[in-house]
Amino acid sequence: MTFDLSRLGWKAFQDLACAVAADVLKRPVQSFLDSNDGGRDGAFIGKWQDSTGKNLKSTIQCKFMGKPGATLTLAGLKRELPKAKQLAASGFAEDYIILTNAGVSGEADQAICAAFEAVGVEKCRVFGGSWIIQQLTESARLRMLVPRVYGIGDLTHIITGNAYKQAKSILDNMGSDLSCFVPTDAYRQAVEALHKHGFVILLGDPASGKSTIAAILALGGLDDGCIGALKINAPDQLNLWHPGERQFLWVDDAFGSNQFDLARMSRWNAELGTLRAAIENGARIVFTSRNYIWEAAKSHLKSSAFPLLKESQVVVNVQELSENERAQMLYNHVRRVHPRSTRQKLKPFLPAVAANKAFLPETARRLGDPLFTNKLELKAERLQSLVEHPVEFLTEILGQLDHQSLAAVALIFLNSETGVPSPIGQNSALEMVNRLLGVQSADVARAMQHLNDSLTRLSFDNDGARWVFRHPTVTDAFAELVSGSPELIELYVHGAKLDRLIREVVCAPTQYEGAHVRVPSSLFPALLSRLEGVTLDESIKVFLGARCSKDFLSKIVETRPDILDWAANAPASNLSSGSILLLAALSSYGIMPEASRSRIVREIKEHSLTWLQARPLENKVLQQIFTVGEFKAFTDQFRNDWLDELENLFERLEGQFSSGNELELFEDFKDNMTIAERFYYPNGSPDGLSVFYSQIDARISGLQEPPADPSASLWPMSSTTGAGIAASSVTKDSGTIFDDIDD
Repeated sequence: MTFDLSRLGWKAFQDLACAVAADVLKRPVQSFLDSNDGGRDGAFIGKWQDSTGKNLKSTIQCKFMGKPGATLTLAGLKRELPKAKQLAASGFAEDYIILTNAGVSGEADQAICAAFEAVGVEKCRVFGGSWIIQQLTESARLRMLVPRVYGIGDLTHIITGNAYKQAKSILDNMGSDLSCFVPTDAYRQAVEALHKHGFVILLGDPASGKSTIAAILALGGLDDGCIGALKINAPDQLNLWHPGERQFLWVDDAFGSNQFDLARMSRWNAELGTLRAAIENGARIVFTSRNYIWEAAKSHLKSSAFPLLKESQVVVNVQELSENERAQMLYNHVRRVHPRSTRQKLKPFLPAVAANKAFLPETARRLGDPLFTNKLELKAERLQSLVEHPVEFLTEILGQLDHQSLAAVALIFLNSETGVPSPIGQNSALEMVNRLLGVQSADVARAMQHLNDSLTRLSFDNDGARWVFRHPTVTDAFAELVSGSPELIELYVHGAKLDRLIREVVCAPTQYEGAHVRVPSSLFPALLSRLEGVTLDESIKVFLGARCSKDFLSKIVETRPDILDWAANAPASNLSSGSILLLAALSSYGIMPEASRSRIVREIKEHSLTWLQARPLENKVLQQIFTVGEFKAFTDQFRNDWLDELENLFERLEGQFSSGNELELFEDFKDNMTIAERFYYPNGSPDGLSVFYSQIDARISGLQEPPADPSASLWPMSSTTGAGIAASSVTKDSGTIFDDIDD
């Protein structure tokens, strides 16, 4: 097996050196030594134990050479000798290790070791490129810790058979991501979790790098003996797992892509036993999920059936990237394809970009892409906007594309779930793009290739090649662009993410705050088809109840009779605000069957009168479900039942109701009576209510916890942390990592 280590670049080689020091030489890197050469050579401090168990300190010198076939001699290390002398005097060089990608002859090895030991180093050893390649050859774990090596080695020597084809496909799909990937704390934690548990769930915000980490873990799994890697997106596809075979299963957006999918969650609960069996049979499994979707899913999961969902989580938090990690991502992308002249222009701005806490991995990709930078005005304010408002910036870039390129983006937008099969054939989506944007199919195909690895990417799977967006945020930016154009609204309705659609569109002649896109009735069928089979969650209820006309509601209940089934059985005593909006709209438009409407009215009334629930008195939306006569009868009975004998009300409540949380019970009584007071006594309250409030306030005061003694001592918590592999192998230096970016 051969690896051309000179193709790694100095930073990736430092990552490899740190991993070798910790994993092979058993000297976990703990700190970094200052350097004045922009980080191109790094020196680190590591701890180790000698044969007697004594803790010693070791200096690890990393020496990278970018020229293939280069050799290291003493001359290349002469300026390190004075530093080594100081380190030895300070007790940091009880041994001195030199790791280099270059070749090292026997004579050079002896001369180097003699020179360093002469200045006080107790023991010096040199490990050259051939030795490091041998360690890579023998250790899949080492290769996983520095996944960049997968892009410089011959995979046929590592992975065989069908697994080789899958690994090659993963590499092809990643495009430039692998060459620019920076191993972060989250990635290393994911590697450890996968080795320890066979399962890891990656949690993070959009654009935080979850899918990139999952792809590299899949590549490492194939390298580490998995005979195949399956990317699935639903529990129904678990039948593709073969019992007894060690496979890698990658489940992207496990609990929903843009919003929590309760139906999918229920199916996962039914398959948790299968997941556990797969892991016990040697499978490696990776889930990814957006943070907010995971928060919604947690309460529905049967975690007792699959404890690893709690035990093996890694949060991919871009806010927790160190400035060095952000800088290295930016360095890798800007250095990759830009000519020297462009790198020189960008160089003064890069440290500030990397220091900005709003930085995303996608920021680095875009600054490394000529499509974005060629027309970019290089000013601090402009670059700050790119970092802090990425979707708005991307929308602006899309608006500057020629018609052919915009059509290529539109075609993927219309097929964002599945991608566009390559070669591109005639279909209804392409015809729509041709008609609305006035371009020919051949022009779209050429533009798609021109945008490859920039806005678009050619993805490969078992079904063949497909064009997809380079990053999901392109979908959001294009939706922003077309939503503002009345003539392109057809593209928006067909292609925008559903959660965005139901948040932004109005299917009625009325105005609604936050919803700025009006869908004409000619596009109702397209929107109805998007809503088929979607879970009737709170956001859908709000959309249907607040922003849809009678015409649209009538059509959707024809398409989805489950909406009226829900209305017939909705528990009226505990309705969410979205449920109230939808029920009121169905009732007001006369779409809800009378039996369902009268049942809801009856249950609301019974619950209110039984439990002293006064909120229906002031909920104007809820009142739309009542007829005028029904609401009058309800309010009259509420007055008779609860307000006729105010002087005895407190004793009645005290004797009639009980709860394990009395404080909450009496506070609720007071809140509801305050609502009733506003409704029935707008011009002044009777004396009996004042007596009631004084009695209930006294009870609440007696039930409340006494205030904390402000003079009590507050003991601060203390914690200790253990040493391990350092978070990043970027050298802390007096310059910046960008010093040599324009070399």
